[in-house]
Amino acid sequence: MKTPTEVKVGIFALLVLALLSLMTFWVGGFSWLRKPGYKVYVYFNNAGGLDKKSRIRVAGVEAGQIEDIRLEGDKARLTLRVNPKVALYSDASASIKSMGLLGEKYLELKTGSVPPRLKDGDTIKNVQEVVDIDDMLRRLSSLSEGVNTLISRANQVLSPEQIKALQDSILSLRDLMRNANEALVVNDRKIRDTLDYANNLVRTMDHMVKYNQRNIDEIIANIKNVSDTIRQNAPEIAGNLRQTSSDIKNLVATNSAQLTTIMNNTSMITNDLAGGKGTLGKLLTDDSLYNSASSTMKSLGTTLGAVNRFKLYLDFQGLYMTKLHDTKGRFLLTLAPNPDKYYIIGVTSTPVLRATTSSYLTTGTSTGDFTTTTIEKRILLTAQYARRFKNTAIRLGVTENTFGFGVDQFLKNDKLKLSLDAYDFSKNEAFANHPHITIGADYQIFKYLYLSAGYDDLLNQQYRGPYFGAGIRFEDEDLKYLLGSAPTKY
Repeated sequence: MKTPTEVKVGIFALLVLALLSLMTFWVGGFSWLRKPGYKVYVYFNNAGGLDKKSRIRVAGVEAGQIEDIRLEGDKARLTLRVNPKVALYSDASASIKSMGLLGEKYLELKTGSVPPRLKDGDTIKNVQEVVDIDDMLRRLSSLSEGVNTLISRANQVLSPEQIKALQDSILSLRDLMRNANEALVVNDRKIRDTLDYANNLVRTMDHMVKYNQRNIDEIIANIKNVSDTIRQNAPEIAGNLRQTSSDIKNLVATNSAQLTTIMNNTSMITNDLAGGKGTLGKLLTDDSLYNSASSTMKSLGTTLGAVNRFKLYLDFQGLYMTKLHDTKGRFLLTLAPNPDKYYIIGVTSTPVLRATTSSYLTTGTSTGDFTTTTIEKRILLTAQYARRFKNTAIRLGVTENTFGFGVDQFLKNDKLKLSLDAYDFSKNEAFANHPHITIGADYQIFKYLYLSAGYDDLLNQQYRGPYFGAGIRFEDEDLKYLLGSAPTKY
């Protein structure tokens, strides 16, 4: 049986309608045809030509589309449908880009790397706003009109000689700016290192204040409570003082006769001692007692001379560790009984690496691990015994909580010191596969101030890197002078 032509035409028409409907639904982005994904939000001051169904790209690869754009207050809220295989983190960022100079607009995402991951319904915080070209052109046009007006007025007011002098000034200013730019380029690294060091120092001080904020608040509250207590009890305290003064006067008046008798007895005892009466009087008038006292004073003088030769040094040092991008503080107390033997005791606040491994959910029920490396500060103890042989000193003892030794070479009348330290032979530091070996140099530029530089942890890649910093060093005589010259009254 042959199929009628009308039936064939009807079936063909139905197939065409079905295909057109499928394409319409696909282009229209109906949810039952869309790939699954999770939804996040982002806010822009200016949506910059983006529309619903605009594409989302990560590293140039399509990763979703814009599901909705609506106005909230004075900002545009974009609802993003992101491919489930794309993981966005808390530091993810969004910016509006275009395909070429005249291409379509799309939303560029940078996934970030700082946990936790963004989940359905979260908001991307980091946004790079699009530049408004029309506003920029209007400002340039206004600036151009202002420059033309200024030039025309200058031509009307200034003489040719003045214009020539102004041109010479502009040329000199150009040369000055070029020289300044060359100086900045040459010293750019030094300036950035100085700013990084200052930034780390401020961050460290801010961390110390935040860490001890609770203790500071408690101290202030205690001071306030003591002040309130004194103010409340001030009348009672004043009354007690007046009563005590009155009691003392009465006591003196009552016992004045007894005091007179005591003074007379004291005078009689003194006369008896001068006359050599009694055991004590004989001791006072006997020459052997004087000889014994003289010998004792000589021995005491010898002991005080040895104590006077004893030297004490205080050393405060701050270093910037370039490998860890953090600071290291050190306080040392040096006790020197004589010039060729001394003891070193101190504490060090040093940055160390700490690794934390966490798990996160990927697709389905699979999990993955990522390791986060952080830097934490530790307080370590140093206690060493040192002997000096001419210009070379050898140190032995505990260095930053572990056994270690060091060698110092002194040059230029002790203004320059070259040092080598070796410790942590049991490799207790995280990521350390070798002992901790450091070389460095200290150069004294003023009486109390010196500069430090060197290379830290030569054998361990995780810590190996140069350092630099400065320190101040006081002797006990310097401290006596500084404290003695400080004002004692206000």
